[in-house]
Amino acid sequence: MELDQKITIQDRLNQHPSLFRYLLLDPLKTISHLNPLHMDNLQQSLGKEAIYPVLRRDLAYSPEHCPQLILLASPGEHCEFSWLADSESYARNEALQEKRYFSAWLTSAQEPKQLAASLAKQCNQIITDVFLPFFEPLCFELLKVKSPEDGLAGRIWPVSQWWFMTVSGNIAFQAGKNVGEKSWLNWGIEMDLQDFRSIRKLLWSWHEAEAGLPFDAAMQAEEAWENTLDTGLKDTDDRNYWALNYLTMRVDIGQHPAVRVLIQQAIDNPSQRISALLQTLSDEVWLELESQTIAQPSMDGINHYGA
Repeated sequence: MELDQKITIQDRLNQHPSLFRYLLLDPLKTISHLNPLHMDNLQQSLGKEAIYPVLRRDLAYSPEHCPQLILLASPGEHCEFSWLADSESYARNEALQEKRYFSAWLTSAQEPKQLAASLAKQCNQIITDVFLPFFEPLCFELLKVKSPEDGLAGRIWPVSQWWFMTVSGNIAFQAGKNVGEKSWLNWGIEMDLQDFRSIRKLLWSWHEAEAGLPFDAAMQAEEAWENTLDTGLKDTDDRNYWALNYLTMRVDIGQHPAVRVLIQQAIDNPSQRISALLQTLSDEVWLELESQTIAQPSMDGINHYGA
């Protein structure tokens, strides 16, 4: 079931008093020094000893630019800060931005120094021979969409609970689980993540076209983007336009003979954009396409991101 968004993240963290509780922040995104979540302010309020760099291998030479693991509470301590609610609102406000400062709220039985090392190591172990900043929220969301059951749970262990903000502005959850020998995530996921920026751009375009995104927007956008491969279109802008068309109209316009002719034109002549070619369709064809809107099942009460 979908997480109750009325429950605060502070309450969620305090439901696990026997574990360490953390924030994970990414200073590659700069924020105002007036923000209580700014690293300098956190260091002043929590102490330097509460902040641990996650030394990702491509930035290990510059620890201050690496993700920062912030210790909020140790086992037996109550986690309560006036600015903790701000972390929710800040994460929600930046949910569709290209770079995001806020990565996750975490719990773990592992102490801070060891967990920071574990998280850095996991960046090299999610996919074979690929460095993957999986802690970035949209990257994490797409991994959750594509991972087999327990696949991501095993990969994030020893994190016990991982809460993150979806692109739709909802808090979602992934449990960590000790599954013994961890398997690599599959090649298909690696290929999907190569299109990471394109999916992010598609989500932004969808947000601009419609007010509000559904809870499972990342899953829908990933599927729409993947389905553009079936058209044979190669240009990224063409694929973005095609996927957005599907997400907003809910019509597989590629099934219409007149549209298939235009697709072939775009494939044969890469200088022609499918968006411009579709403008040449008659009103009669568009009316026919719009009458074929695909009925979508209700997503109420369904959460593809875990309990």
